[in-house]
Amino acid sequence: MKRRRSTLPHRRALSKPGGTPIWCERRTAIGFGVAALVALLLWLFLPGDPYALPGGDWKLFKERFLAKEGRIVDDGNGGITHSEGQGYGMLLAVGFRDRDAFDRIWEWTSTHLKRKDDALFSWKWVPEDGGKVGDPNNASDGDLLIAWALVRAFDEWKDFKYQRAAAQIVAAIFEKATVPTYLGLQLLPGVDGFKKPEGVVTNPSYEVFPAFTELAIAIPSPKWKELAAGGNALVQTAQFSRWKLSPDWVLVAANWVELAPGHDPVFGYNAIRVPLHVAWDNPSSPALVPFDKFWSGLPSGTPMPGFVDLQTDAFGPYPALPGMQAVQQFAHACVTKAKITVRDIPRLQKDEVYFSASLKLLTKLAIRDCFGPKRN
Repeated sequence: MKRRRSTLPHRRALSKPGGTPIWCERRTAIGFGVAALVALLLWLFLPGDPYALPGGDWKLFKERFLAKEGRIVDDGNGGITHSEGQGYGMLLAVGFRDRDAFDRIWEWTSTHLKRKDDALFSWKWVPEDGGKVGDPNNASDGDLLIAWALVRAFDEWKDFKYQRAAAQIVAAIFEKATVPTYLGLQLLPGVDGFKKPEGVVTNPSYEVFPAFTELAIAIPSPKWKELAAGGNALVQTAQFSRWKLSPDWVLVAANWVELAPGHDPVFGYNAIRVPLHVAWDNPSSPALVPFDKFWSGLPSGTPMPGFVDLQTDAFGPYPALPGMQAVQQFAHACVTKAKITVRDIPRLQKDEVYFSASLKLLTKLAIRDCFGPKRN
């Protein structure tokens, strides 16, 4: 029996040159579209690690503050570079696992800031006249931060040159930048100019407690325990105003402390780092309580002040920078035992100045270190 030819129209496999049927291409495109939609939904509703450091923050920080040659530019201070900023940049580069940025910053630091007679670093470099050291004295917090970042870099990339450089810096700090006081061993802010007939001028924010803890493991010495004990005694003793806040600068005399003569008597842009360092090293520290009581007790609608006069209890005219507010969030979560993640701290904004941006990213790094999952 003869088969009847169907009168239904046949589906023609139209092809482009090369032989791929167009309907196959359409199916492939639809498949890719569905996959993209699924990926988007997963990203929206199944978020990843809330303690991950945002790559966009680091990208913006580098665009704004990291010069091509490797110096961190303080745009809020005349475009100078200081050892503190280089230390912060190196610490953040390790945190974001950016070895290229780390090596550039470290190379510039060791080339342009390293002092001739020791392993410490001149604290200030100015861009005038092609660039030069503006003050050869060191800043001990900058030295500590650089050594700490080098130790973390060794842990991350296993290059012994980082560990060796850190050990040299630490030896110089112990030899030249520590002084015994009635509160125990203190860190001199700099080698020159801080020992006075009436006592020692020091800066509580230079007590970088998490650096003490990690450097004590990497480069053991009994002096780390002494420095940590002395630093804690300083923070708990040097409390001023009715809120018992740390000053930016303090004089440690024979058996008492007072606000350092010749310095603004404020809790401000230096001392804001005290609660950051305390919380980073020990989120349960009772030394955080006075700061949290002050901030939590501000009248409703009163912005967090940029500084407080510790003699008059008056607030400064400017509100706290966003990075300072990030430190407050971190400290408050620690005191109240509330959950906090890196995502709770706002993203870096394009108009933030160097110091605010640094504080914000350092706070995120501290939160990740304290509360995030351990990294491999």
